Amino acid sequence: MIYVIGSGPAGTAAAVALTRQGLHVTVLDAGLTLEPARASTVARMAAERPAQWSPGDVSAVKANMGAGPGGVPLKVSFGSDFPYRDADRHLPSRATGVGVVPSFGKGGFGNVWGAAVLPYLPAELESWPTGPGELGPCFEQVLSFVGLSGADDDLAEQFPTYAPRLESLPVSRQAEALLRDLRSHREALRSNGFLFGRARLAVASRNAGGQPCERCGLCMFGCPYGLIYNPARTLQELVAQRKVTYVPGVVVTGFTERGGEVHIEGRDRRTGEAVRHVASRLYVGAGVLSTTKLVLASIGAYDREVVVRDSQYFLLPMLRYAGVQGVFDEPLHTLAQAFLEVFDPELSANSVHMQVYTYNELYRQAIATALRAARPAFRPISAAFLRRMLLIQGYLHSDLSGEIGLTLRRDGVLDLQGRRSPRTRGVLRRLVAKLRRHRSLIRAVPLGAAMKLGEPGRGFHCGGTLPMRRQPGELETDPLGRPAGFERVHLVDSSVFPTITASTITLTVMANAYRIGAHPGAQR
Repeated sequence: MIYVIGSGPAGTAAAVALTRQGLHVTVLDAGLTLEPARASTVARMAAERPAQWSPGDVSAVKANMGAGPGGVPLKVSFGSDFPYRDADRHLPSRATGVGVVPSFGKGGFGNVWGAAVLPYLPAELESWPTGPGELGPCFEQVLSFVGLSGADDDLAEQFPTYAPRLESLPVSRQAEALLRDLRSHREALRSNGFLFGRARLAVASRNAGGQPCERCGLCMFGCPYGLIYNPARTLQELVAQRKVTYVPGVVVTGFTERGGEVHIEGRDRRTGEAVRHVASRLYVGAGVLSTTKLVLASIGAYDREVVVRDSQYFLLPMLRYAGVQGVFDEPLHTLAQAFLEVFDPELSANSVHMQVYTYNELYRQAIATALRAARPAFRPISAAFLRRMLLIQGYLHSDLSGEIGLTLRRDGVLDLQGRRSPRTRGVLRRLVAKLRRHRSLIRAVPLGAAMKLGEPGRGFHCGGTLPMRRQPGELETDPLGRPAGFERVHLVDSSVFPTITASTITLTVMANAYRIGAHPGAQR
């Protein structure tokens, strides 16, 4: 029996690869889902056009999401019955200066991600113990069931699309104006290390029922039509095809190898009763925190620190030279609209990734929260500001980013200690200066004083606790994600990444998980 732990992007990608080899897979998962009342609201909205939605239903969807001057708070509900407080129950931890949290919902972080998908640069994978071009076909395989919206533009020079076809989502008026200005200065930008294009998103233009994107602006709260890719959907298809047996409500606590088998220990999430399974091979894709804790507990590596590598997350507002009218009433999606990549050895030996977001209602909410009672007096000014404002969500390579020290105590509690990198702020200051020098090409001014740096892990682009090596040592894994001393256990999520690049992480997580699941040596 082949077992997979976790229903998020990594676990699902591994399950797809395994089932495509004709193998039946059993997926063990905590598997929290929407509360009945919230699920009913979403189903009702999915059957209607936005004009038909009741104010009460829309308010219910938005209820647990808000924004302030510092951005969107970390502790918000996923829009289901697993708010972050459940992390304390299922993955006890004590954290200082850390922004990453685990997910226990069916689909994992596929429930809350921003859907941005860009592969890791081939040049930035040279230190990995995978063969040249080995991940390329796996990106193609993953995108065959994930789908991709975007454009075949200049980004493809460095970041191949890999998709059999590209779907198209309309960009906002602000994004179209930005891209038009960038295209008019294309050669000058390229000569100064800038590469740009439409955002690539794991978003379908229509769902399985033929429902198109209504540009309702609810992307940040959750798409009622299910157009944003969620691994739970792929998993459900595999269950319907009888290729996968899905076992929810299980929190795995340990595993051992003996007699050519993997013995899996866990407990029922609701009752606390012991759960046991025996596998011929096990693939672990529970997310960096849960997977690392599971491995450390299984080998008895208590009170030993491992390091979670991070890609520094930052928010940088930019003010365009000219505003765009009608942004408050425009039908639009509110995911990333454009990508801006920076290649400049004076900044970094690796790329800097920036996702450009245009207006959404959370911006207005953040300004209102900051102004408080003074809001009415500043309403005309804030409206003019929002017509011109773009928000960059950026990332740096892990070599320039902070890290998290992770230690599993004997009482089962994870100690997480965030540590800033002394290199980060200098790099970001130089990045802001570079954007300012080229403001006439971008036709926007970076507001460096308003930049916000996330705590280590806050951007959820992290991993590397048990990195892959060609010749793994203790607390490392081989190129098939097997921890030292194991033959039939494979880690398939970002915990095995040797480095975390600035690019978006989920597509590469899925491609690497697919690679491991599809490898003939990992199936015997």
